Amino acid sequence: MGENFGIENPLEKVEEEIKELEEHERKHNIEEKDRNRFNSIIAVTISIYAVLTAYVGLKESQITTDTLLEMDNAVLLQSQASDQWAYYQAKSIKGEIYKSQSKSLSSTGNQQSKEIQNEFDANSKRYDTEKKDIEQKANELEKLREEKIKETSALVHKHHSTGIALTFLQISIVLASVSSLLRKKILWYASIGTSVIGLLYFISTYLH
Repeated sequence: MGENFGIENPLEKVEEEIKELEEHERKHNIEEKDRNRFNSIIAVTISIYAVLTAYVGLKESQITTDTLLEMDNAVLLQSQASDQWAYYQAKSIKGEIYKSQSKSLSSTGNQQSKEIQNEFDANSKRYDTEKKDIEQKANELEKLREEKIKETSALVHKHHSTGIALTFLQISIVLASVSSLLRKKILWYASIGTSVIGLLYFISTYLH
């Protein structure tokens, strides 16, 4: 008789358990493959972030150095311009002294005084000519100083934007690392978003 009248067949039960184990193992293998694939993607992503962070960090260091150099140049030019104006003032004082002495001698009327007066007038004119040259040089130095100040201001803005970009890229590395530990794709997507923001900040520094 083929009927078991409600008696459970042990062989069928074993086969069902084997199928369940195989299905469980299959799902586990799929999950493991997905996990390994996800970890590989994260590893590549973190490597890209690390390269970008290193590059942006290098640029930030270069901008910092350039900013300090431009600031030093601006200070030096200001000092040189101040020296020229001090020299200009000295020439002005000497020229005024010669003019004053020349006027004093003009009232005497004798020949010797006339010769001295002519000498004083010549010196006064010489100082006037020298003053013009000094004034021109001082103005040129001040113009160069203003250019350096503008360049420094632009570099400070670049440094600020690059610093923000570097911070966002560093945050991206942290988010990607945590997403690997917690197996949360949302954190990985968040790391991509922050890295894009960082790159936009970095690119913007060279578009202004």
